[in-house]
Amino acid sequence: MAGAGASATVVRETVARDSAWVRVWNRWHLHPWGLIGATIMFALGLTPSLLPRDWFYQGLVSGLAAGIGYGLGTGLHAVWVRWLRDRLGPRLNRHLEELSDRTRAVLEIALIVVSLLWLVGMVIFSLRWQRGIAELTGARALGLWEYLLVLPVGGVVFLAVVLLGRGLRLLARWLSNRVPNRLTPSIRGVIAWLAVAVALVFVVEQAIPGTLVRIGERVFSARYADPEEGTVPPTIPERSASPGSHVDWDGVGTYGARFLNQGLHADQLSELTGRPAEEPIRLYAGIGNEPTDAGRAGLIIDELERTDATEREAMLVVVTTGTGWVNPQTAQAFELLYGGDTAVVAAQYSAMPSPLHFLAGGEEVRGAGREFVTPIVDWWNALPEEDRPKLYLYGESLGSTGIEAAFSGMRDIANSVDGILLTGPPRFNPLHTQFTERRDLGTPAVAPEYSGGLVVRFAAHTEQIRSWAGEPAEAWGPTRMLYVQHPSDPVAWWTPQLILREPDWLEEPAGHDRLPAMQWLPFITFLQVSADLPVSQNVPDGHGHNYGDAMLDGFAAIAGPGRFTVADVDRLEPLLEEALGMAGNSEFG
Repeated sequence: MAGAGASATVVRETVARDSAWVRVWNRWHLHPWGLIGATIMFALGLTPSLLPRDWFYQGLVSGLAAGIGYGLGTGLHAVWVRWLRDRLGPRLNRHLEELSDRTRAVLEIALIVVSLLWLVGMVIFSLRWQRGIAELTGARALGLWEYLLVLPVGGVVFLAVVLLGRGLRLLARWLSNRVPNRLTPSIRGVIAWLAVAVALVFVVEQAIPGTLVRIGERVFSARYADPEEGTVPPTIPERSASPGSHVDWDGVGTYGARFLNQGLHADQLSELTGRPAEEPIRLYAGIGNEPTDAGRAGLIIDELERTDATEREAMLVVVTTGTGWVNPQTAQAFELLYGGDTAVVAAQYSAMPSPLHFLAGGEEVRGAGREFVTPIVDWWNALPEEDRPKLYLYGESLGSTGIEAAFSGMRDIANSVDGILLTGPPRFNPLHTQFTERRDLGTPAVAPEYSGGLVVRFAAHTEQIRSWAGEPAEAWGPTRMLYVQHPSDPVAWWTPQLILREPDWLEEPAGHDRLPAMQWLPFITFLQVSADLPVSQNVPDGHGHNYGDAMLDGFAAIAGPGRFTVADVDRLEPLLEEALGMAGNSEFG
């Protein structure tokens, strides 16, 4: 009898232990339908996109995709239970209800194990795609063991999304309980979820961007306000912040100081090219010099007049990146082409990095384009036509957004300046969108043709620019606008519309540096291209968001027929690399 009592106690303890872990599992387990959806979406997130992804960003993409898949799976289950189960599967439903809680838990754990094993195989297989993209773009290929870190990173992200979803469900339930009881439970639930959805949209579209801008400006204004150690005020009159300049050195900021310290001087240009050279004019105004874009434009105009910039052959107005940075390759390429007979001008409109402006929609840079570029263009147009330099505009990434904002359309551009070069334009640029959507029939979205290329042209790589060299002069008019956008540049192709709509450029044959295996998938492609954005410059020039190799060809193309030849550009290309490596273009100038 004692033995029987002990056995009964053991059985009760075992049942209690089993019941305890089953209760815990039932409280925190992953829904089987959701798990199936998550597994499928995690695997789809491993498919290729524009650029090679390291283990962190791939894990982020697949984890977020799995979270979406989990929501879709549980949503389908809710539809099944409410409307379809009793009609289509009563026998299956009876069998499922007969399963014990312990059996259900074991089956769900088995499903998780099978899913993990399948995903390990998919991660290993997807490494082939990543290596293919790396080969196309000249980037570093990942090793197998490094890439397997995708699984733990993706798992953590997935669980975070699931917890967020459960939190939103609790919030919706709480709101539903506060809706008047005279309404049916279904209507109360719909009202609660609509309220949650409206709140989410407000947070994503208004609260987060606005907060990013406010915090970003406060943090980075202090960080980039002063010239950094190693930079010194210029001493030659052709530079802003020199003796006699209208610009104070302490106000040009970190990147203004770099721009004014960088660049080869006349004697260095002559030594490098073996030809006579002028002392290049470089002018810059920072937020610390004038608080408004219009004020900085006025300061630059005063500087242009002080330095006799109207006597130069060519003038370049640059709209900077968010922090006020001017790409050293841009200014140096322009000065090399014209032998220093140039004036390059720029101004800071913000201290916040471009990615934050990009997330906020680029409104601040649009204001800079209207308030800074327009007064300078108007000043130039008021000069005697026969006694003024050629006027060119340049914008890189968000800088292209600022350049576009200064004009209402193609006719305005043709009547205002001599040429415009824009590289890596964001998809939300209005003129870029207009030219692309109204492109000539039969031309691709990645390199469209607009009105026969009479004013505006698009190029996917430098060889395409060079192919126009032999055209008749009248084929590309006196005012030339050139967009350069790589097929692999996520900045040029990212848009929220990728969530539910296949873009034209993915229906077309892949460009020279995009993997043909990339296909549009709802939600997935948006996540992938979004993850490509922060690594868009982690590839060599000529790919992603790096356009350094297009500067010489681009400026030569918009200069008009007869001014520069392909041979001129070929001669200057190695010299540009050498110039960028010289002291005048070092990290601190």
